[in-house]
Amino acid sequence: MTMLRRALTLPILLGVLAACATHRPAAAPPSQPPLTWAPCADVQETQCATLAVPIDPARPEGATLSLRIARVPASNPSSKKGVLIFIPGGPGVGISGTFGGENRTGQHVDDFRREYDVVTFDPRGIGQSNPIRCAPAAVPSATPPAGGTPSAVEFRAIGDANAALFKSCIAETGDLMAHLSAIDTAADVERIRQALTPNAGLVAYAGSYGTAYGQAYLERYPDRVKALVLDAVVDHSVDLPTFVARNVMAASDAFDRFTEWCKRDAACALHGQNVGSVFDAVVAKAPVTRTLVSQLLAAGPDPNVGWPAIATMLAEVNTGKSEALKAMTGTASLASSSEDPHARAGKNGLFAGVLCSDYGPQSDYDALLTAGNSVARQAPRFAWKFWDSTPLAHATAGIGDCAGWPYAASNPPHPLRVGPHPNVMVASPTHDPATPLINALSVWLQIPQARLLIADVDGHQSLILSMCAYKAEVKFLDDPASVSSTTICPK
Repeated sequence: MTMLRRALTLPILLGVLAACATHRPAAAPPSQPPLTWAPCADVQETQCATLAVPIDPARPEGATLSLRIARVPASNPSSKKGVLIFIPGGPGVGISGTFGGENRTGQHVDDFRREYDVVTFDPRGIGQSNPIRCAPAAVPSATPPAGGTPSAVEFRAIGDANAALFKSCIAETGDLMAHLSAIDTAADVERIRQALTPNAGLVAYAGSYGTAYGQAYLERYPDRVKALVLDAVVDHSVDLPTFVARNVMAASDAFDRFTEWCKRDAACALHGQNVGSVFDAVVAKAPVTRTLVSQLLAAGPDPNVGWPAIATMLAEVNTGKSEALKAMTGTASLASSSEDPHARAGKNGLFAGVLCSDYGPQSDYDALLTAGNSVARQAPRFAWKFWDSTPLAHATAGIGDCAGWPYAASNPPHPLRVGPHPNVMVASPTHDPATPLINALSVWLQIPQARLLIADVDGHQSLILSMCAYKAEVKFLDDPASVSSTTICPK
């Protein structure tokens, strides 16, 4: 069954429209002094500036942090249409992950700059925006058993280990650890808009977890949205077990798609072999490959880090070689060996800090076990992802990430509180292992009059994978009214 058909049969889509309601916009932040731009030290052909934002947006006169902002100026300033803000995802992606290296090309930054100043930022707690710091010794080393389902005792141990990490993060970072939710980042986006285009509405592209920030912005500042694309969508109307279960099913679907490609394409290094059996054997030899493959599936058929590269790596490891595995492990790494150990440990705290602020701690083992067992029956090869809390190897969220989180959710899951809004486009690939199509369909139904774009491609984020999607999103950002209510991009 395709993800599209599976998505359309899920009952959540039947009732979300009734949950929509208008929401009073938040007050505009006070005016900011002009930004001072200078070349970014770590990203080529990019300018950086800093903007003071309150750690707690509800206390604008309280303590602040310096939010680092970056821009790629329009190539022809005299004819530029305005400012386009890229809202980063992750959680954990910032300026270098948007404007640096191949990411810059994949997200069409230099194409967009023909008509816009293209802007992004290090979200709070990330990069140079007051990065989260934690004690390296507190980073948990234990993860759920290879079978995927921890016992009650093991799950408590995961929570205790996480709690020790979070305690160290709070001690080293301070109040910011309690202000990492999508609502907090949405307030930062509004301050960026005020600083750059105080007399114009928000024109923005949000990808992956950035769509959670984008939805929070839409709820708080609906009248300021001129054009907003939500691509590869996080659905914040469901609880974390449902959210994670969807991700597990999407990863299983992506692996099945990879397997089918190997069957029909002789270019696959595993062509003619039982791909599932090879994968299982390789995981037994090198357990890191289960996490690595689940990450790399997000690249779809990309020859460098997608299906062909996965097949080559699995074929080599299965015959006792490790060169490709070492290379791919370096590609997927989230941290540099030369990085400050406290900042490196902080990436674990940051990921959990954002996720758990938006979804809350997970402690009801019996309820989680029921949900996890259901997932295991449907997607046994990737059921471990439901419980996962692997340090520095996050492809998508796992229940284990929020075991031991010390705060209640400051932005708990809820149906979107928005009225009709034609200036929003919800976009998704058909087969996205990180943010499945069901998420996009659910969110689209919660925003009456929003546009929908579905790209029939494999991988994460339609903007990157489909030229048709890119062109439609460019057209929408320029003039939302010029785009039809539904756009289908074929292969």
